[in-house]
Amino acid sequence: MEIYLIRHTKPFIEKGICYGQSDIDVLETFNEESKKLIQWLPKDIDILYSSPLKRCLMLSQQIQNAMVLKPDIVTDKRIIEMNFGDWEMKKWEEIDREESDTWIRNILTQSTPNGESFNILNMRVTSFIDEIIVKKQKRIGVITHAGVIRCFKSYFNKTPLIDTLKTDIDFASLTILNSDSLRLNLPIL
Repeated sequence: MEIYLIRHTKPFIEKGICYGQSDIDVLETFNEESKKLIQWLPKDIDILYSSPLKRCLMLSQQIQNAMVLKPDIVTDKRIIEMNFGDWEMKKWEEIDREESDTWIRNILTQSTPNGESFNILNMRVTSFIDEIIVKKQKRIGVITHAGVIRCFKSYFNKTPLIDTLKTDIDFASLTILNSDSLRLNLPIL
């Protein structure tokens, strides 16, 4: 089994804004970014799983159109980005510094106000992974977010979740996994 983890293209949002589950549009560079990404994908993916957020669903549809056999797109809320709760759509500089510092020091277990912790995100992503692995499809595309990709990497590399925060996951990037281990992480742009 091969899993193609695809992070959405650049979102249409000002730098320095906290967003996770907010449904943000994509930049006008979407077509250019998606074309560059799609050229790295095999043309015979069996199924596409997508976060239901617009920035992922639009890319899923572009990928589907480029595939030979037009795989189904299945949206799943378990692969949506972390919920930042009260911090969603606020500038990071407007968030109480003491609260954000406490969250950063305890990112795995500390939830944001009315939001999630990284462990909660990981629990729902792990549930999704366990479900797709038993389906034994040959090639799976997962169009999702950086936090979700980090959870996949931890699961497949059998490494601590906290270690996944040390690497960047670029917009419109591709990470290829197989059911045994992580193989490749390609920034496309």
